[in-house]
Amino acid sequence: MARTSRYCFITGFLRSGTTLVEKLVHALPGACIAPQPFPFLYYDTKRAFLRARGAGEERYPLGSLFREERYRPEDFQAFLGARRLTREAVAASFAAMRGYRGWKLPALAAYGTQVRSGSFAEVYRELCDALPHLLGREGSRVLGAKEVFCEEFIPYLLAEDVSVVLVLRDIRDVLASLKFGGGAAYVDAGMAPLHILRQWRKSVAFALQFSGSPGFEVVRFEQLVAGARAWLDGVAARLGCAPAPAGAIEDLRDQEGRAWEGNSSFAPLRGVSQAPVGRFAGTLPAAWLAAVEAHCAPEMQVLGLAPAAAAGAGELPDMPPGELELERERLRVIARGTATEAEQRRWCIFPRAYRRLAQSAPGAL
Repeated sequence: MARTSRYCFITGFLRSGTTLVEKLVHALPGACIAPQPFPFLYYDTKRAFLRARGAGEERYPLGSLFREERYRPEDFQAFLGARRLTREAVAASFAAMRGYRGWKLPALAAYGTQVRSGSFAEVYRELCDALPHLLGREGSRVLGAKEVFCEEFIPYLLAEDVSVVLVLRDIRDVLASLKFGGGAAYVDAGMAPLHILRQWRKSVAFALQFSGSPGFEVVRFEQLVAGARAWLDGVAARLGCAPAPAGAIEDLRDQEGRAWEGNSSFAPLRGVSQAPVGRFAGTLPAAWLAAVEAHCAPEMQVLGLAPAAAAGAGELPDMPPGELELERERLRVIARGTATEAEQRRWCIFPRAYRRLAQSAPGAL
């Protein structure tokens, strides 16, 4: 029997605006979107892939892919295409979340023990099918979830007819939100600034690689908060939903129906606000700002983000020896514009992303 529901997936790096996007899409009539309902399913799946490749356990299995030469994104996509998730494996992922701040636990975990064995996409859809009942929104036909760090799942989910929204935000505001104010509540304290930059660059690489692909959309946080209604109306049309009712954006609600005050690292915000845009200017130390703009210069240029600091040495806090030279080598390879495919993948993940960065066409996304 053909599926009557449509499925979507929202992802991006931490503090990029994925929660805002999730709340906006959930506000559409007939849509039911969950906020990070089963994060361990993604982590466990990537760990299984790494084990199959003979790689050891990693602190961040969904890493930055910076200089990753053990496998390519295509290898992970092929693994997902061939892998069957058993009911026991799904239940184990939920069991590992005991004590975790997971959404709708233990109700969703109980449902997870009943999920049929199948491909990752089949399990994803079946878990999403439970959401309307959990939220009292029976009859919803656009179902999905939000999860950060999961760009690596994008090509597989697109191939499985799951719509994907990737959220991008100015790296300077991302870093300010993670490392200042109340940012410690949202990130592992051991996550170094350089790792944050590289994870963000991964998001940009996937955006450049899949822009224009059917079912894929990049939303820029800065543009979203400046025109949320227009963006949401477009999403509604693409997903086959009615537009959000009048006032829904101004009085944005969470999945329990409560007024949503955002999850800013600095101050509560009602609904959609432009206040977080450019906050880095009064937050990031000058040395941090100079380093960020140096190491992310190609990505910033292709996104049309103007630098705000004088050139600096490029040192970041907790930067291990040798990493600064690696960052400089990456910039040299991009500036050269004639790297081999292996070099393009080593430094920029995808050849297409490398070419776009080497061309440095501002405003491309």
